[in-house]
Amino acid sequence: MTNLLRRQLTHLNLSPLALLSLLPWFALLAWLASVAWFLTDDAFISFRYTRNLIEGNGLVFNPGERVEGYTNFLWILELAALWALFNIRPELAAPWLSVAYTAATIVATLWWVARLPSLQNRGLVAWMALGLLCSSATFAAWTSGGGLETRQFTFFIVAAVVCLSLCPNSTRSLLTASLCLAAAELTRPEGLLLAACCFAWFALQRLAEEKRISAHLVRQTAFLVAPFAILVATHFLFRYAYYGEWLPNTYYAKHIRPWYESGFRYLWAAAIETGLYLLLPLAYVALRSRWQNHRDGSFAFPLLCVVAHMAYLLPIGGDHFEYRPLDFYWPLLAVPAAQSIALLGSRFASFLRKFPPTLHWAVGRRTCSITLFLLVLFYANAIQGVLLVEGATLRRVHVVLNRENAGWLLAAPGMPALVAISNDLRRLISVNGVGLRFALHRDRAEFHIMKWKPYEKMERGFFPDDALMFDEGMGKFLFVPDLKVVDKHGLTDKAVARTPVTRGNDRRFIAHDRLPTPKYIKQRGFNIRIFPSVSSADDALNVANYAVEFGPDLWMPFDTVTAQWATKLFPNRNLRAFATKLEPLLVKFDGGIALQGLALGIGNGQLPSRPLLALKNDRSLRGVLQWRIDPGLNVEYAASLRLYNAENHMTFQSDGPLRLHTTFVRTNHWPTNEPVDTLFRLEFPADLPAGDYELRLVVYNIETKTPTVQIDVWQPEITLARLRLTDPN
Repeated sequence: MTNLLRRQLTHLNLSPLALLSLLPWFALLAWLASVAWFLTDDAFISFRYTRNLIEGNGLVFNPGERVEGYTNFLWILELAALWALFNIRPELAAPWLSVAYTAATIVATLWWVARLPSLQNRGLVAWMALGLLCSSATFAAWTSGGGLETRQFTFFIVAAVVCLSLCPNSTRSLLTASLCLAAAELTRPEGLLLAACCFAWFALQRLAEEKRISAHLVRQTAFLVAPFAILVATHFLFRYAYYGEWLPNTYYAKHIRPWYESGFRYLWAAAIETGLYLLLPLAYVALRSRWQNHRDGSFAFPLLCVVAHMAYLLPIGGDHFEYRPLDFYWPLLAVPAAQSIALLGSRFASFLRKFPPTLHWAVGRRTCSITLFLLVLFYANAIQGVLLVEGATLRRVHVVLNRENAGWLLAAPGMPALVAISNDLRRLISVNGVGLRFALHRDRAEFHIMKWKPYEKMERGFFPDDALMFDEGMGKFLFVPDLKVVDKHGLTDKAVARTPVTRGNDRRFIAHDRLPTPKYIKQRGFNIRIFPSVSSADDALNVANYAVEFGPDLWMPFDTVTAQWATKLFPNRNLRAFATKLEPLLVKFDGGIALQGLALGIGNGQLPSRPLLALKNDRSLRGVLQWRIDPGLNVEYAASLRLYNAENHMTFQSDGPLRLHTTFVRTNHWPTNEPVDTLFRLEFPADLPAGDYELRLVVYNIETKTPTVQIDVWQPEITLARLRLTDPN
C-alpha cells in the first residue's frame, strides 16, 4: 500500500515541499478518526455469524436456524478468515480492516488525480481533493467503520469508478472494475444498483464513441459484465440454496413502505451538514468545463452514481446511522470538486486582473484557488466538525448547536441560517431513529463489551437446548453463543420479518418497526430472559428474580416463567431466587383470571407478605404475583397497585399491563391452566409521610377500563400487604 501511494504521488509531479503539504491532511484525518473511533452494536450481529461459521455451525445466528440476518457476506468471510487463520477476533479486526480500506480509498483517489488526462494544476487539485476528503468529519467517522463494512464498500465502488473513468478501453481495467463491483455487491446490496449505473455509463459512453454495436464493444462489455454476473449469480444461488430466499431476511425486516418525507429530511440534513450543497454544484461545473474543453464526460459518472443512490435512499427514509450509506460520495466528489475550485479560482484571478496592476500580486491563480478552497472547506465541514467533537462527549440523541458550543461558527456569514436548518432537520429525523450520532452506538457497544463479554467464560452447553430468549439488540449475544435468541424486530427471524406494520410513518422507528404477534411468541415458547453479568448474587437479584453462578464473581441475572422453569433450565447449579416461596392467596376474579401467589421484598431479600413490612431508608418495594388464567381468555388485563394511608386516602398509584417478564406477552396470550409469574417494582416518593399504609391491587380490562371483582366478595380491590414507612432521616 505504501509503495502504491508513493507511485501515485510521483505521477503528481509534486515538489518535496508540496509533498510535505499533504501530511497535515493525513494528520487531520487521523485525529478526527481517533475522536470518532467506535464499534456499533449492529456489527456484533455479523460477529456472531462469523463465530458460528468458524466453529462449524454454519453461517447462522442460532445454530440450526438458517436465516440471513446480515447484508455483508464478503465482510463476514474476511473476518472469519482473520479469526480462523490469525486468531484475531472480529471486534479487534474489523476497525483496523476498515482503516486499511480507508488507506486504499485515498490511494484510489490520488490515482484518479494522477492519471486524469488534460488536467491543469494537477498538484494543486490533488492537494485540494485530499483536503476535502481528509477534513470531512463524516468520512473520518467511518474510518473505523463502527466494525461495519462501510469503508470496504466505499473502496470497491471508488476503485471501479476510477478504473472505468481512466481506462475504459483496457481489458485489465474492465476486469478489475468488474471484480470490484462484484465485491461491492457481496459487501452491500446497494452494490447491485451502482453496478447497473456503471454498466449503463460504460455502454452509453462507448456507443457515443463508436456510433454502433461492434464486436469489439460486445467483447469489452463482456469483460466488464461477465465476471460480475457470474460471482453475483453464484451468491444469489448460494443464498437460495442455503437460506431458501432470493433476498436477505433483513430486506423483509426493514422494508415497510415508501417513506419519502424521512428520506428527504435525511438527505437535506446531510447536504447541509456535510457540504453536499456545495460539492454537487462544484462537481457539475467541473463536468461542464471538461466536456466543453475536452469532450470528456467522465465526471458525469460519479455524479450518476451519487444521484442514483440518492434516489434509492429517498423512499427508504434514510438510515439508522449518521450518513453511513453516503460514505462513498466524498471520494467520488472530491476530485471533480477540487478541479472545479481550481477552475473557478483561475477565472476569478483573470477577472481581477482587469483592476489596477497594484493588486496583481495578490490575485494569482493559485492564490485565488486556495482562497476559494478554504471558503468551501469551511462551509462544507464546519458544522459536521463541531457536531463530531460535541457528539463525541454528549450522550444525546440530538445535538443542538448554539452560541454556547458553536459561537465562532455562528459568527460566520450565512451560518446562523444553515445551523438553524440543520438543527431542525436533525431533531425531526432523530425522533424516528434516523441519522443517530456515532457516540450513541459507541456507548451501547462499550456497555455490551463490559457487561456481556464476561459470559464468554461460561462453559459451552451451559444453556439447555430448549432455552429460548426473545429480545432486541442482538449484538450482545456474540458473547452468549449457546443461547438461542429470537430478534424482536425480525432481523434474524423469518416470521417476525414478515409481520405486518400498521402504524403510520410518523410513528415509525427506522429498521425497528417489525414486532412479533403475541400468537407467534406463544407458539415459540420463550422461557428465559437474561440480563448483563454482575459480580454477586445480591446484585443479580436486584435486577431479576433469579441468579445463577457460572464462575468466580460472575453471576447471571435472569427471569423465567416460573420457579419450576428456573430449576429445569439450570439443574445442579448454584441457583438463587428472589421469591424462594410464594405465599398462596387464591383470589379468583370474575374475568377468568386468578391470583394464586405473592412474594414481596425490599432490595434483593424476600420478606413475609402478611405481617407489617417496615420500609426504612429504602422506599422501594418489589414483588412477584403468580397468576393462572382460564382457557379461551381473550382479554388484556392491567394491574393497578395502590397505596392507602390510615385515613383510607390513596397516596400512590402505579398502573401497567400484566405481561410476562420474559416476553412482555399480555394476558390474552398466556398459557392456560399453568402458573405464570409477573414482576413489579414500586418506588415510593421520598416526601410520602411516615406511617402505616395498605398496598392494594385492582385488576381491570385495558380496553374498557372495567375492573374485575373477587368472586364471592364482589369488591374490585384486594389488600396485598400492610406497610409501615418510616422517616428516612
